[in-house]
Amino acid sequence: MTEPIFMTNDLIVKYAYAAGATEPVDKVSSRYSFVPTLDAVDLLRDAGWFPIKAEQSRTRILDREGFQKHCIRFTRNENFEMKLQDERVDLVLYNSHDLGSSFKLIASVWRLVCGNGLMIASDFANFTHRHVGFNKNDFVASADKITASATVINDQMDYLKGISLRYDEQIAYAEAAHKLVYENIEDAPISPDKLLAQRRFNDGNNSLWTTFNVVQENIIKGGLKGTVNGDNGPRKVTTRAVKSLDRNIKLNQALWVLTEKMAELKSMSIAA
Repeated sequence: MTEPIFMTNDLIVKYAYAAGATEPVDKVSSRYSFVPTLDAVDLLRDAGWFPIKAEQSRTRILDREGFQKHCIRFTRNENFEMKLQDERVDLVLYNSHDLGSSFKLIASVWRLVCGNGLMIASDFANFTHRHVGFNKNDFVASADKITASATVINDQMDYLKGISLRYDEQIAYAEAAHKLVYENIEDAPISPDKLLAQRRFNDGNNSLWTTFNVVQENIIKGGLKGTVNGDNGPRKVTTRAVKSLDRNIKLNQALWVLTEKMAELKSMSIAA
């Protein structure tokens, strides 16, 4: 495993310049309390979390340029000292300075083989801190709770890896995930089974964890071949990667809930 490049604040701003805003967007109320994202980054560094990736959403509203939603991924140094081979538990910071978002701290599983992050939807691993009345101690306490949750999350991953799915169950999972992506199923460019397409040999087993990872990667990264009906008949298309930060997080967390529900159903069927 290569050593991570821990980002400086200047490097963060290079990739997500909205994170470097020194004031909020115009027209905020007098109650709005401006808390620079970089101040939050410094608090997380002091808590043992180090930034390794930064990105921001696009905006078509000119006045919001430089204040839009941005996302920074953090990891802990011991993740690399322990020489983890498959996954690690990271922390994702989500914020904006255009009134579009509070501070959000979300636990995320980073799958090393595909370089893809899975957002965890469980309440114990998600925290929101409003700009109004922002409390540094409460913010750091949330980061510490995510640190402490790593063992629980690793146990959940092991549990999901131990659940085997029949092919019809994998199809049922893919169909549910398909509905999360496409509101109008009839106009979808791909069928649900396409979401089960394996991108690497290691994805060949039938565990719930692997099924979750395969479907999630196919949705988030796109690249699947399909067809849509146009004015001149069927047209070949390739599904697009999810670029919106909001949609990325919502889809990731919805898939996590779906996976937990499938695990629950499997447990009930075994117990019956």
